Amino acid sequence: MPVGDLMTRAVLICTPDDTVTQVMKTMTVNRARHLPVVHRDKLVGIVSIGDIVKHRLEKLALEADALRDAYIAMH
Repeated sequence: MPVGDLMTRAVLICTPDDTVTQVMKTMTVNRARHLPVVHRDKLVGIVSIGDIVKHRLEKLALEADALRDAYIAMH
């Protein structure tokens, strides 16, 4: 069977200017694990749910460190 018979034809995309929050929402609502990143009708990359999760975890770690530092500075 050719892959063309199985592929998704209405491909969801994002742009380099989309926010992580927007891309997370698109992925979640549409149950997509990867989105092509398109700029001026040209594929410039692919973002995965793993990329998004990694970014969120790094951001949460930075926030936790800042809160911990602020708490230590107060006591």
